[in-house]
Amino acid sequence: MKYIIILYLCSFSGSQPQCMPGQVLGIEFNNYNDCILDGYLQSHRSLKSLDREEIINNKLAIRFHCKEIKVENI
Repeated sequence: MKYIIILYLCSFSGSQPQCMPGQVLGIEFNNYNDCILDGYLQSHRSLKSLDREEIINNKLAIRFHCKEIKVENI
């Protein structure tokens, strides 16, 4: 099995969080541990690429998870 990271940009400015559709990163990991640790790094990078005022005004945060995928052996 392999794992992929899916990132969701969410706004917590309203009564309920609103998340955009997930963005699948084109990186595969051999285990969950490597995936989850890189997920935090990728989340940080994504937030750093956004405008500071936009993050503050919309109370933006990144939610992510590592999804297990089956890889076919050829």
